[in-house]
Amino acid sequence: MRHDALISALLACALAAGCTSVDDWAGKKRADSEQAPAIDDGQMVADYLATLDRLGRSGAAEQAEILEATRTAYLGDPSTRNRLRYAFVLAVPGHGATDSVGARRLLGESLATPETLLESERTLAALMVRELDVRLALAQEIANLREHTTAEERDSVASLNRRLQQETAEKDRLRHELEEARKKLEAIATLEGSDRRNP
Repeated sequence: MRHDALISALLACALAAGCTSVDDWAGKKRADSEQAPAIDDGQMVADYLATLDRLGRSGAAEQAEILEATRTAYLGDPSTRNRLRYAFVLAVPGHGATDSVGARRLLGESLATPETLLESERTLAALMVRELDVRLALAQEIANLREHTTAEERDSVASLNRRLQQETAEKDRLRHELEEARKKLEAIATLEGSDRRNP
C-alpha cells in the first residue's frame, strides 16, 4: 500500500513537472520565473550616437576625455559594446586621435561575430565600415597622386637644373669668346696705333 502510494505521488510530481515543461515549451511564462532584462535596441544606438555627437561638438580637452574613457572601457572589458563604442570614436574625423585604420579593424572584428550584435548595431557598424572603406580608398588615392606628383616634380626640377647648367655653360662659353674677341680687337688696335706712329 505504501509502495503504491509512493508510486502515485511520484507519478503526480512527474506529470506536474511535465505539464510545466510543456507550458514553458509553448511559450507560457511561469509566474515565479525571472526574466532577463531586455536590451532596448534603439536606446543602445542612441547612446552610441550621443557619444559621437558629444565628440563632434566638444573641444580638444573634452574630446581627449571621451577618447580616454572609451579606450579604458574597451581595454578593461573588450565586450562587443565597448569595442563598438571605441571603434566609432576612432572613426569620427576631425579630432587628434582619429584612426580610420584602427576603427575599421575593430568594426571588422565586431561584424565577424554578428550574433553578438543587436540588429541596429550591425546596421550602424556596417554603415560605418562602408564610410571608412570609402575614406581609406580616397586617402590611398590621394597618397598615390602625391607620390606621382612628387615624381613628376622631381623630374621637372631635374630637367630645369639641366637646362640651367646648360645655359650657364653657354654663357661661360660666350663670355670666354667675347673676352677673346676683345683681346684680339685690342691687339689689332694696338698694332694699328703702332703703324700710324711709324709710317
